[in-house]
Amino acid sequence: MMKKGILFVLAAAFLASCQQEEENGVVSSVDRVTITPIITRATEVNFENQDQIGLSITKEDGTEYAKNELMTFNDGAFAGSLKWYPEGTDKSSFVAYYPYTSAGVPTSFTVHADQSAKYGISDFMAASKSEVLPSANSISMVFKHMLTKMVINVTNETHLDISSVVLRGAVPTANIDLATMKVTASESAAAANVTTQQVTKNTTYRAIVVPQTVAFTLAVTTSDNKTLTQRLASTTLVQGGQYSVNVRVLSDDIIVTLSGEIENWTEEGEIGADNTVPFEEHLDENYFLYDEVKYNTVTLANGTIWMAEPLCYLPKGYTPSSDPTADSHIWYPYEIVDGATTALTDNASVKELGYLYDMEAALGKTITESNYNTFEGAQGICPKGWHIPTRIEYFNLVGKTTADADGKTPDNSQDALFYDSGYDGAKIQSLIDAGLNYKFSGTRMMANFTATPSYQKTVISSATSTKTEWYNKPALNHYMTSTAYKPVYNASNVLTNIQFFGLMSTFTSARYPEGRLSLSYISMKSGQQLRCVRDKAAE
Repeated sequence: MMKKGILFVLAAAFLASCQQEEENGVVSSVDRVTITPIITRATEVNFENQDQIGLSITKEDGTEYAKNELMTFNDGAFAGSLKWYPEGTDKSSFVAYYPYTSAGVPTSFTVHADQSAKYGISDFMAASKSEVLPSANSISMVFKHMLTKMVINVTNETHLDISSVVLRGAVPTANIDLATMKVTASESAAAANVTTQQVTKNTTYRAIVVPQTVAFTLAVTTSDNKTLTQRLASTTLVQGGQYSVNVRVLSDDIIVTLSGEIENWTEEGEIGADNTVPFEEHLDENYFLYDEVKYNTVTLANGTIWMAEPLCYLPKGYTPSSDPTADSHIWYPYEIVDGATTALTDNASVKELGYLYDMEAALGKTITESNYNTFEGAQGICPKGWHIPTRIEYFNLVGKTTADADGKTPDNSQDALFYDSGYDGAKIQSLIDAGLNYKFSGTRMMANFTATPSYQKTVISSATSTKTEWYNKPALNHYMTSTAYKPVYNASNVLTNIQFFGLMSTFTSARYPEGRLSLSYISMKSGQQLRCVRDKAAE
């Protein structure tokens, strides 16, 4: 049972004369405090008969009028034996909580380890209201969730049923301060496991946990008694928030991804797999090791430190595709022979040219029209202390960009490190000479959300370039930035694209025979080469 965003009405009938007598030990309903719950549209289910809450009342002079009074839900209302105090002009403060405990007003609360049957009573809620006067009118109180809700969305790709979904490694006990309506994880409690409640078989599971900073381990057990685990990213859980974990269950693995809509108590986000991978910096020797792969680095004249070769890191849960029409988020680089493209799937080619990533794979986030412009300078799948370059970081190299969504461009192009006034941008060879080792990986182009994607087939040739050593390589290449351009809508105001800036190569025999580099925009669904740049704060 779950009660979400519940608004309680304390219906208190106050009598000017307190002369009514109790009959047979039962307090007349006319002068006792009664609580009628009004369920909002956000509530999952109604209260059930025999649910219990505790209510305390403190008068304005500090007198404790009632403490932990039991109220039980029956026939649509909470009621107990508590009568109103007779002083009709005395204000008081109300505090109520759920679920009730006879031990007294709780200062701590422990969620149940097995919530398959005890999910509802693991949801601790509380409400408070001050300056309350006895009144014949209703007195409302808003009950708030004090803990955190986890929703696990499962895509089961096995022929087996899911036996259990368990969140391992969280502190199950909360310290409760009803005066401030705050909870904190108990420092003395040991971490434990929480078995989630099945909402829909093989599809949706949920649990209530204590707000804390935690890196869960998600354990999924199938009907053959095989348990698959995945450590999740460390997350600071917010009181009253809901977080979703989206997981694919395979025959021998579980894959956690960041996708799907959120239906929240309060919108706090999603938790994905822990992207922590082995990483060692050796910048004094101009390289780093990332996921056991060596990448050369270069320090440019402006002091920035860049990868001197493309990223070929494959995040857990992704499989690169050799088919550019596949919605795989990561694609192999390719070559162009006689006008046809062929994916280069061998290790040597991938190491030299890197993978082609779309924005969501590179950021590790779902991109929407409400968050698209929040990723500038994000780490994404770059190693710790490094990030996906911004538009201005590439502009400081090449000195040429299309305008942003407000029609503005930087005005210091002449100061860019490799700016060539004759090209009104940078020559590709300038980056190579500086040690950036420009690579022609091509682009998996997707013009908008409904377009048919494809590898770009334009080649460098004698008709477009004087650089014979580059002939037959892809002419149109994009290097990713984390800077958004804008969303695009059709005439019916339907979102058709979200665009980001990218570093683009251009070859024309008349103007740019050696290849010009400038910043333009490209769809978030296109596949691009990725170079990471080191954070300034980490230098």
